[in-house]
Amino acid sequence: MKKLIALLLCLTALAGCAAPKAAPSAAATTAGATTTTTAVATTAEATTAAATTATSPGVAPQEIGEGQTTFTFEATDDQKTVTTWLVHTDEKTVGAALLAVGLIQGTTGQYGLMVSQVNGTTADYDADKAYWAFYVDGEYATAGVDATNIEPGKTYSFVYTKE
Repeated sequence: MKKLIALLLCLTALAGCAAPKAAPSAAATTAGATTTTTAVATTAEATTAAATTATSPGVAPQEIGEGQTTFTFEATDDQKTVTTWLVHTDEKTVGAALLAVGLIQGTTGQYGLMVSQVNGTTADYDADKAYWAFYVDGEYATAGVDATNIEPGKTYSFVYTKE
């Protein structure tokens, strides 16, 4: 929590805004930024709580989760805003880790996990031909997120895609 408040205070200073008068709660923390802002989950236990953070060069990714293994996760939403997290986990697959910290939601079917929501943004193929494309190190993934084992050093991404 202290890291989150310190990060938000730094972002506020970078944006030229006044510092908040009192330490706000994690669920209501916001800070101005000179670039795009996005909502990000703050903890695995409170995945609906959100904090606003900038995703600009030089800004450290939001750290989320707990565990011995870490990997980078990026989400590009329907507005082309890229948000980056450093995910800590003890899960074996990317899908299990992202579900555990509340960054993705979906349904499991005969082909595995069908991701319908990433970081609060829903893609509905039936409604408007939108879906979440899964990438590993910038390359389209050859397996689903729930069948992709975590490899430290790799960057996993979901990109909102519309046909």
